Amino acid sequence: MNHRTGHERSGPEERRNADKRVSTIAFVLLAIGIQGAFVLLDLLEWHRGRDRRDATPPEGVGAWLFLLALIGVFFALQYGGYSLVPRTRDLLVTMRAGVARWFNLNLTDAPMDVRAALFVSVAAFYISGLWDYLLHRFFSHSRWFFFTHEYHHLPRQVSCLMPGIAGRPFAVFAVFPTAAASIVTVYALLALCGLPLWDLSALKVLFLAILAVQVASHSSFMRGQSWVHHALRWLAITSPQEHVLHHTVDLCGNYGNFTSLWDRLFGTYLDPRLPRHHGHACGLSYDQDFLGTITLGKLKLPPAWRRRFQVARFCNITEDRKTQ
Repeated sequence: MNHRTGHERSGPEERRNADKRVSTIAFVLLAIGIQGAFVLLDLLEWHRGRDRRDATPPEGVGAWLFLLALIGVFFALQYGGYSLVPRTRDLLVTMRAGVARWFNLNLTDAPMDVRAALFVSVAAFYISGLWDYLLHRFFSHSRWFFFTHEYHHLPRQVSCLMPGIAGRPFAVFAVFPTAAASIVTVYALLALCGLPLWDLSALKVLFLAILAVQVASHSSFMRGQSWVHHALRWLAITSPQEHVLHHTVDLCGNYGNFTSLWDRLFGTYLDPRLPRHHGHACGLSYDQDFLGTITLGKLKLPPAWRRRFQVARFCNITEDRKTQ
C-alpha cells in the first residue's frame, strides 16, 4: 500500500521534472536558433555586399577555416568562463531564497499571474538595461578593465560572423554581475510590491527577447533595414543602427546593449539619424589582432599569418605595421 502511494506521489514529480527538461531543451534550441538565424542573414549580406568596404568576406578556403577556427576558440573560452560561475538556474534559486529571508517572505511554486508576468518582464528588461549600461560604461570601458572587452571592439566589420562578436571569450566578466544584479532587483521589486516570489525561470521568453536584441544589434543584415530603427526607437530598444555607433573608432556612447533608455537619460546617446554620426570607421584605433586581445597584447599573430589569413580585412592594421 505504501509502495503504491510512493509511486503515486512520484508520478507528478517525475512529470514536472520531465516537463522542465523538455522546457530547458526547447529554450537552448531556440537560443541557438536565434543566433544561427542572424549568422545566416549576415552570410547573405556578405554575399550581397562583396564590393562594400565594410562587408568583405575572406577569400580562399584557408582564410575561411582560420576565421572559423578563431570563432571556435573564442566560443571555447567563453563557455569555459561561464563554467566558473553558478548556472543561471542555480543563481535564480539562490537569489530568490536570499530575498525571501531578507524580506521574511514565503516562496511560492504557483504559476505566475499573467499580469504580474507582464509587469515583471517589462521591469526586468529595463532594470537589467540599467545594470548592463553601468557595467558596460564604467567597467568594460574603463582603463583598467578594457582588456575584458577589447576583443569585442576589435572587428572593423560589425557582424554576427566575427570572432569577438560571434564568440566572446571574457563575456562572463560582464554577463554574470549583470544577471545577478538584475535577478536581485526584480525579486526585491516583487517583494516591495507585495507580490509572491515566483520562479523567474518561467520568464524564458524575456531572456530570449534580450538575446535576440543583443544579437540583432550586431547584425550587418539588420543594420541595412532602416525600418528596424524606426520601429525600435519608440520603445527605447537598442537598434542595430544605434549600436554600430558604439563600435566606431572615435565616437563614445550608446553603451546600452539592449535598451537605449539609459543612454538617453545619462546623455550618452548617439542618434544614427544625425549626419555627423555617419561614415565613421569601426574597430580599434591601434594595431591589434585576434590573438592579442586574448593574451593582453603579449602575443600577436606573426606578420606572415596576418597576410596569409587576411587579418587586415577584419582588424585596423596599418600598412607600416604589418611587417613589424
